Amino acid sequence: MLKYINKDVTRFISYDPCKLVIIVPLGKNNTDADTIYAVLDLLYRIKINFLNHLLQINQFPLGINAVWKTAAQYDLPDQHLADWLLHTGSLTERLQAHTNSFEVQVLGQATLDAEQSEIDALADYHKHNWQIREVILYGNGKPWVFARSVLPEHLCNTTWSTLGNQPLGQRIFNDDKFVRSEFVIAQLNENPIASLDIFGSDESVLKGIKARGFDSAQANSTQANSALNPSNKVSSSGLWGRRSAFQILDWHLLVAEIFLPDCPSYVVNPQSEKSKNETRELK
Repeated sequence: MLKYINKDVTRFISYDPCKLVIIVPLGKNNTDADTIYAVLDLLYRIKINFLNHLLQINQFPLGINAVWKTAAQYDLPDQHLADWLLHTGSLTERLQAHTNSFEVQVLGQATLDAEQSEIDALADYHKHNWQIREVILYGNGKPWVFARSVLPEHLCNTTWSTLGNQPLGQRIFNDDKFVRSEFVIAQLNENPIASLDIFGSDESVLKGIKARGFDSAQANSTQANSALNPSNKVSSSGLWGRRSAFQILDWHLLVAEIFLPDCPSYVVNPQSEKSKNETRELK
């Protein structure tokens, strides 16, 4: 049974058989028609998020098409970018310092074969089973970093069995036993997550879903999912990324991080969204 409990601002709608509770923010004078419209809109958003998840599964792993070289082999555009690429501290903490809204979206993690350049970088690759993990790090609701890791399956099933959507970097930098190698870097001409930009408009929704056999009627709406609407602009110098290996005891792992177009690494002396918000609060 669908139940309505009127409050001053919010209505709670619970569907008893499924124990589902939906909280829909509404004004004080909304009608039942407004409530129904709000619920249908929310259900549509849930459906789109679910379809996004299915499409990501179909595309994972995205991989990184790059040639990795030492920093000395590149003429980096500016010192600011070089500092981001070669910074040995926690990238997660550095990104968090630029935003009040930091999120990790796991695109996928599974036991898969690594790419050849990754195999070449891991001396003990053929001795173990490995998992590929790909995530997007968001700041201010925008994709800032695409990260791809090659992880020993043993650690994934033991030490990191509860990792979920937590940043891998937090686990690594909170453990003094990890030793990091020197960075190799790469210049990319394409955004590695560009193929995920499928819900930027109604037309792209229909196109993405039809291509994978879903019912196109499910995507007939004016709402877009901004979480998977990455900027595809690439500057004249391209995108930049870095990769390094870590060792803990007898285990090795590989972590690559691509700085996406909206990443603070490309903005010299940026005023972070975090400091902007704090300034507004003082005013």
